[in-house]
Amino acid sequence: MNKLNDLDFIDLILGNDYSEIKGLKGAASFLSELPASLIEDANNLKDKCTKIYHESGKTEFSLRYGDRVYRITVLSSAFDGVSFVIRQTPEHVVDFSEIAFTTDIRQSIELEGATGLCLIAGKMGCGKTTTAASVLKRRIETTGGLGVSIEDPIETLLNGRHGAGRCMQMEVGQHESYSSATKKAWRTGASCLLLGEIRDSQTAHEVLKASLTMFVVSTIHASSIFDAIDRYVMFCEEVNSNAKQNIANTLYIIAHQTMSSAIRNNEIIGRNIDISAFNLVHHTQRDSIRSKIIQGNYKALADDFNRPSYNLKGV
Repeated sequence: MNKLNDLDFIDLILGNDYSEIKGLKGAASFLSELPASLIEDANNLKDKCTKIYHESGKTEFSLRYGDRVYRITVLSSAFDGVSFVIRQTPEHVVDFSEIAFTTDIRQSIELEGATGLCLIAGKMGCGKTTTAASVLKRRIETTGGLGVSIEDPIETLLNGRHGAGRCMQMEVGQHESYSSATKKAWRTGASCLLLGEIRDSQTAHEVLKASLTMFVVSTIHASSIFDAIDRYVMFCEEVNSNAKQNIANTLYIIAHQTMSSAIRNNEIIGRNIDISAFNLVHHTQRDSIRSKIIQGNYKALADDFNRPSYNLKGV
């Protein structure tokens, strides 16, 4: 029997009368029928998902199956009943050297005294969380100390020792909110933080507060860098109408990521990841960038990002 853990794919979609797989390496199409050799293993995984769903009532949760962590989303339809969208997460935290950052951005992430928000934007399923986890891991490795990852649900393998430091993971759920989890992280004396995905005003507010004093990594669903800043501001302003000023001062790195399938001979052979990232704090046009964010003139930032230059020496 072939095992799901041994394959490279994005999502497994299991319903009452269908089993499909998305982004499977070696498949002829992006979304295809699950190969018969994987049905037994997929049904075993589905049974575990069904048990957790019925016992907890959760519609989003993570599950360790073999050596992999899978993120589960439960959908209930009047037509199809209960279906599971099961996202495969990497079997390890991707090495920082494999992330498509420029040298300037790599150095920015490794700066010992850096604080503020490193925001990774992109469409759903483009690997934002994978990049965010790699950034936090590198930050912990190079600067030491304690990092905390707060996820909803957990979908990375960050827990444990990394170089000179350590990471602890917390899961937001029925008994833990982003607010309470962030307060606990502060009490640990953590120097860096990964705070899940920004998808509501409360999470955005916690990200903004944390980024005032520590290095924070988070993700947001957005079609461009400018859209990412706009959405982040919009969420924050639902809690604090004067959020633009704080965001202008604490947004450290803004990045937009895309993913596409690499195809050869009509088969998916891998994935292409492209990242455009900018350091706003050490940019030579720092004052101009801050002014445009405060004014809400985000698209005008394109002029500053056209040929970015940074003052990183001696920092």
